[in-house]
Amino acid sequence: MNTDKDKTSLALLSRLMETERPRLLCYAYYRLGNEADAEDAVQDAFLRLSQKLTDRVGEIGNWKCYVFRTLSNLCSSRVAHDSRVATIPIDGRLNMAATGEDDNREEEFRRVGRLLDTLPEEQAEVIKLRIYGNNSFAEMAEILSVPLPTVKSRFLYGLTKLRRAMKNETDD
Repeated sequence: MNTDKDKTSLALLSRLMETERPRLLCYAYYRLGNEADAEDAVQDAFLRLSQKLTDRVGEIGNWKCYVFRTLSNLCSSRVAHDSRVATIPIDGRLNMAATGEDDNREEEFRRVGRLLDTLPEEQAEVIKLRIYGNNSFAEMAEILSVPLPTVKSRFLYGLTKLRRAMKNETDD
């Protein structure tokens, strides 16, 4: 990176990675299942982006979405190639998700996590991006490279299934 534009872009990426780090870690944690893998994935995303920055700097419109898309792709690749990442344990993640110390909220958090694992991946993904990544619907559409109505319908269908499953659990 030699030009002032490259240096400015790298500074912008560094600031974004710093400000979004808690959400990126939380999102990666929910995708990969442990803190060490989440840290590695976020670091790899930063390295990948900073190395390829000069090639794509003019094409990047929304840096936050670009970073989340890169992290999402890294997580998907790691899950696909790592047989250890089958299901994601919920118990150890509570500190990263900032759910509070109330036992009822903690139990509800675990319950929702178990139920998310039962949803189709594309529905669970948009719910996780919204809840754990704090992304807007437009940002999720850009991250996932799907139309906005698709993101909204996946979110709606996923929430509907979650509500139904929660109701069925309480009726049992």
